[in-house]
Amino acid sequence: MSIRCFIAVELDQGVKTELGRLQKRLAKQLWDDEFGINWVKPKRIHLTLKFLGDVDETLTPEICSAVSEAAEHFSPFEIELSGLGCFPPNDRPGRVLWAGITTGAETLRELAEAIDMNLGVLDFPPETRKFNPHLTLARIKQPNAGKAVRNLVETSPIDIIASQTVGEITVFQSELTRSGPIYTSLSHAPLT
Repeated sequence: MSIRCFIAVELDQGVKTELGRLQKRLAKQLWDDEFGINWVKPKRIHLTLKFLGDVDETLTPEICSAVSEAAEHFSPFEIELSGLGCFPPNDRPGRVLWAGITTGAETLRELAEAIDMNLGVLDFPPETRKFNPHLTLARIKQPNAGKAVRNLVETSPIDIIASQTVGEITVFQSELTRSGPIYTSLSHAPLT
């Protein structure tokens, strides 16, 4: 049997609360869901380090072990959230609105690279794009909404939103349902 998995940093409740406030502020500037923007519920926001997709359930102990081995080489560190951006880059309409990471971004890149390398032993393909640490705030369905989001990103500087200590990495199972994904933690790998 296969399960859908990803590896991420869980966010503190205080950070999620601040992101929810930011989303409300942005939603007022961008109209609402009728405009083609799906806001991610704050309780579901996390910092993905690697998306694995559907994996054989029997591999989960090895995945968790590989993530733990990568985490052992890092000490707890601070991250600060600041700024907005959207994917894809350049002048095309945005499809994803995100909050960026300033402090701690380089350590997150190194951590993602270590996880990627350890999972390569289990035949998970390496990432082809450079890791860009971010928190997805919304997904955009319509090009007009994407243009409005890009304009907002370019004209609305956002100061530091929140910060937290990253002390562990979590391997999650993601079950897709009609009311949204349900995330279940499979293991926690402490940074030591």
